[in-house]
Amino acid sequence: MFSPAQKDAVRLVAAMNRSMAMIQFDPNGQILMANENFLRTMGYELSEVIGKHHSMFAEPVYASSKSYQQFWDRLGGGEFISDEFKRLGKNGREVWIQASYNPVFDRSGRVIKVVKFASDITEAKTVSITDAGKIAAITRAQAMIEFDTAGNILHANQNFLDALGYGLDEIVGQHHSMFVEPAFAASV
Repeated sequence: MFSPAQKDAVRLVAAMNRSMAMIQFDPNGQILMANENFLRTMGYELSEVIGKHHSMFAEPVYASSKSYQQFWDRLGGGEFISDEFKRLGKNGREVWIQASYNPVFDRSGRVIKVVKFASDITEAKTVSITDAGKIAAITRAQAMIEFDTAGNILHANQNFLDALGYGLDEIVGQHHSMFVEPAFAASV
């Protein structure tokens, strides 16, 4: 009944279905189908999402924006989009996904649906955002300077520049030795 290539395609889809969160949309963003991994990631039952629009997973301000409309225009025009996305799960729970939105074409080249393959990266993204906040707080409170492995200055924050009285353009590319006495710089 099925050719070897068709059987192989079915096995490939089954393999992706086991490991990836997958959801299908019509070209306008209406939800056609979602697998268990997707539903578990977002906290929904299938009956709660079928027939709804993708915007149910987006923050309201973004869902009503020109950027969001352009996102769906690009997909409907046949362009795939891959990135990290902030989405909303059931009850507004923040979910971060690494996803690709992939247009599916009919034989005449017309987009007939969009399939999204996604992985939940919420935990890693939360750690990353927390770490970035800590680094920003340290940068605001401390004088910081960055060097390459040879001791050349790559960057310094404003606290460092203010403490030593330099402008960034005066020190980037210079060696650390500019901040010490010449005898110390020449010593072992």
